[in-house]
Amino acid sequence: MRLELTENDILLLKLAGSVLIAFLVIRFLLMPGIEHYQENIIQRDELTETAEGMQAAIDGIPVLEQEIENSGAKLEEVSSVYYERMENHQVDELLTGLALKHGLFPVSLSIEGAVPKIPAAYLYGVTAGSEKVPSEHYIQTAAGNMVLRGEEAKFFGFLDDVETNYPALRLCKLQMEQQIYFDEDWNIIDQPDMSCALEIYMHE
Repeated sequence: MRLELTENDILLLKLAGSVLIAFLVIRFLLMPGIEHYQENIIQRDELTETAEGMQAAIDGIPVLEQEIENSGAKLEEVSSVYYERMENHQVDELLTGLALKHGLFPVSLSIEGAVPKIPAAYLYGVTAGSEKVPSEHYIQTAAGNMVLRGEEAKFFGFLDDVETNYPALRLCKLQMEQQIYFDEDWNIIDQPDMSCALEIYMHE
């Protein structure tokens, strides 16, 4: 049996071949190219975004440096009235020296080591002024509990000196009791004892 192709059959075969070729071109040439092009666009956008972020960071360096300088100046201003971090023996020298300066005899002194704590009065002041509060790890507070012996007028001189000239010292508690003592010649001495608790503010 002999199969003869008509012109219509030949036309359909050509059309089918053209469709097949077009499909193969689109599937294996155009579509991978389009996908690769889209991936390139995404990578380009990511690189552009990264480059813009890096440029923004570079442009912001002068501003950041200025902020760091301002913060350093602010911390220096805040800490100017406070002591630098002291060991207990230095706190002892400070408080004992202050008592002796006013002619008072230090009967006893106990010191609690410095811990991170912002002075309540300072905290209230900056909160009221809507300013930033320094980190608690920057401000350190130690405590000293003293019992002093001497004349009443000298006690008041001591307290006045602390209030006026020592902004990094704060009197937290005060108690005075009249005591009777004997001197070396067994003379009776009627003098008050002053128990006081002081906070010492320091900075790192």
